[in-house]
Amino acid sequence: MKEYSTVKQLYMRAFPKYEREPWPWMMLKSHFKKADFMAFYERQCFVGFAYIIHSHGFHYILFLAVNDQLRSQGYGSRIIAELRKLYRKDSLVLDVEQPNPQARNNHQRLRRIAFYRRNGFYLTSKKIEESQMTYRVLATKKRINQQGVDRIFKWFAWPLGWFIQ
Repeated sequence: MKEYSTVKQLYMRAFPKYEREPWPWMMLKSHFKKADFMAFYERQCFVGFAYIIHSHGFHYILFLAVNDQLRSQGYGSRIIAELRKLYRKDSLVLDVEQPNPQARNNHQRLRRIAFYRRNGFYLTSKKIEESQMTYRVLATKKRINQQGVDRIFKWFAWPLGWFIQ
């Protein structure tokens, strides 16, 4: 893709270092049927990307970002609408930083949840605890297979993870 470096630079800017996965690892995993790295365009203008991991009955949006110069113009909602059309019968699942009144970016966390709720996502009871952050899982269906979410991350992290069903 001609915008390869543009996509990579957006990825580096849009996500803090502790949230990012190694770029070569993401590229490698996207060559398998369980993961897709998708770029979105409007009239040949790059507007954003999504990195999605597929499982039985749901599609986990691991990363979604809109081009910095085009934010707040509805492109995030349009990308989600396209993904919902593409995966019509299954649930889309993603995670966001859990709100925390002591966090400097708590207002941003709340706005992000509100954005996803406006776009048809529901808060689930699933949380992902990592060393630096706790994440809340949202999905376009009210119930999710929580063990399935765990399997997604095992597949992504494990070098031979494509054997995990």
